[in-house]
Amino acid sequence: MSEKDKSPGFPYIAENIFAPIYPVIAANIVKQSGIEKGICLDLGCGIASLGIAVAEITDMQVYGVDISTEMCRLSRNKALRHCISGKVSPVQSDVHLLPFRNNCADLIVSRGSVFFWNDLPVAFNEISRVLAPGGQAWVGGGFGTKELRAQISEKMVEIDPDWHTSSKERLSPENLQAIKEAGRQTEVPCHVVQDDSGFWMVLSKEG
Repeated sequence: MSEKDKSPGFPYIAENIFAPIYPVIAANIVKQSGIEKGICLDLGCGIASLGIAVAEITDMQVYGVDISTEMCRLSRNKALRHCISGKVSPVQSDVHLLPFRNNCADLIVSRGSVFFWNDLPVAFNEISRVLAPGGQAWVGGGFGTKELRAQISEKMVEIDPDWHTSSKERLSPENLQAIKEAGRQTEVPCHVVQDDSGFWMVLSKEG
């Protein structure tokens, strides 16, 4: 289950409150990875906001993966509205058992979903399995910039007074340590990117 499924009215929140972060995150990931062609997977994608943002600035074919039938339907509709339905395909699947062949994904992105994965080592091993040589996976919960994080937090508190508490729980030292350990248990070299804009576990498969 993803962060999106946990939030009542997520489609509204994603489109109206979180919307500014996705182009910024996508641009940052593409710039830092240098990956602009091939296959991109957006795991636990919700309405595929991040995957769509990647598709809009690259030549990549994006697969938005979510366990929810409703989220897959909504991601298809969002891609149509953005006029890139030919570049974005929803795939209903569990991150713990991805329906993709080995070494097929040049770029993997996942924002906000990792905190709800049932078995982190299994999920990260699936990510390392499908990641192509020379590819990167960015898994975490970043907001793009410190300013965007503050802006969204302010708006989310108006909707959910417990927002800060739940956010701190997701980003607790215990949770972050568990994510780091799961990444390090794979055969793919990894490192952590953490600053005032959020947290990312980055796996880089050697070419």
